[in-house]
Amino acid sequence: MSEHVLRILTLYPEQLGVSGDRGNAMTLAERARRAGIGSEQLEYRVGDTVPGDVDVVLLGHGPLSGVRSVSHDAQRLREPLERLADAGVPLLAVGGGLELTTRGVVTTEGETVQGIGYFDALVRRGATRRTNYFRVTTPYGGSEIELFGFEDHASSLELGSTARPFGHVVYGGGNGSDSAEGVVRGASIGTQMKGPILPLNPALADRLLVAALSRHGVTYETSEAHSTLDDYAAASQKVIADNLDRAFKAM
Repeated sequence: MSEHVLRILTLYPEQLGVSGDRGNAMTLAERARRAGIGSEQLEYRVGDTVPGDVDVVLLGHGPLSGVRSVSHDAQRLREPLERLADAGVPLLAVGGGLELTTRGVVTTEGETVQGIGYFDALVRRGATRRTNYFRVTTPYGGSEIELFGFEDHASSLELGSTARPFGHVVYGGGNGSDSAEGVVRGASIGTQMKGPILPLNPALADRLLVAALSRHGVTYETSEAHSTLDDYAAASQKVIADNLDRAFKAM
C-alpha cells in the first residue's frame, strides 16, 4: 500500500454533476484502491475555502443555468487553479464544466457568461443540437487510445492560439469544426464526452491517475484486480460501437 493518499477534488457537485459525473471520482478512487493507493474525496461548493493540496480536479456537466449560477463564485478559483496547473495537477472538465473553465459562453441572445479562463477557448451556443453516441481518439498521456461516450450539447468550441484539441472525432460532432474534440492544457482535459467518461474509458482514467500520482513519485500500475472493471467498460463500449448511428431525441 502506497503511503500517498490520492486527493480528488470535485467542484460544484450539485450544479455541475447531472450526468452521473460522481462516477468519475468514484472510478479514480476505486482504480487507485485496486492498485494499493488510498484516496480522499473532497468537494467544493459556492463560498467554500479552496483546498490547496489536491492531486486531481473534476468538474461535471450541467445546464447553462448551472454554469451561470456559479460563474461569479468561480472567479475565486482562477489563481488556485493556475497554481495547480503550474504544479502539473490534472483537471477534467466535462460538458458544462468545460464551458465554465473556458473564457466564457456566448449565448444565443448575445450575452457572455464569464468563465474562469483556465482553457484558452470560447463557447458559442446556438449550434445544431447533437444528441448521439460519441467516438473519439486521443493521444492524451502517450499513445493513441479510443474513447466512447455520449454527446449532448448545442454549442461550438473555438480554440485560442495557445490551445490544442483533446482528440479527433471518429463519430459525432465535437467542437463543430475540423473534426476536433475538446481542449487540453498540459495534463488537463476539457471535453463534451459524457457517459460518465471515466467508468466507460478506463484507459483514460489510468492516464489521469499516472499524471496525478507521478508528481509524488508514486507508481500506478493496473493488475488482475482491475480486470472486472475493464470487462464491464469493454462491454459498454461495444454497445455504443454497435449503435453509433442511433440519434436521440432532445428533451
